[in-house]
Amino acid sequence: MQTWFYRLPSTVRALTSGALSAAAIFGVMSLCSVTEPWGYTGQSVTARLVVSIIAGMTGGVLGVVLGDQRTRRIYGSTEQAIAYLRALRTGQLPADIEPGTWHRWLDASRQSVKWAPAAVGVFAVLAVLQGLDRQWAVMSLFVVLALWQSVVTLVQRRRISRLATAVIATS
Repeated sequence: MQTWFYRLPSTVRALTSGALSAAAIFGVMSLCSVTEPWGYTGQSVTARLVVSIIAGMTGGVLGVVLGDQRTRRIYGSTEQAIAYLRALRTGQLPADIEPGTWHRWLDASRQSVKWAPAAVGVFAVLAVLQGLDRQWAVMSLFVVLALWQSVVTLVQRRRISRLATAVIATS
């Protein structure tokens, strides 16, 4: 996430995340209903919309609540998390850092990135399964998600390594 997003009130972040999640869920559900080999799936647009809104908003609220708890647990405050994310993105450390704290934050980032190959694997398996059913649009979606996750992971690993080198240099 961008650092500006963390500065927003939690209600706005939950609503924004929920709305974006609902739109994504609705899009995937609509794509699946259009690409079904037997045509009509019995789900009306209204039913897909209601399910998407409920699932998206639930996910948005839970994501913000759990994300804020994780942010406080790992970084101590939103401001410290923003400073860390900015340094991770730019590679430039703030003037006064505690190397022990930053090493702990880098370890948390490394731990998060460890799960990325599992996500890529899940997307790849889902793409293969959709290909077996000849649902090319859904398969393409999962291929794009697998590629996107791979690129994001490689970028994050490079950024973590660069920041770890900078932290060691200041120690």
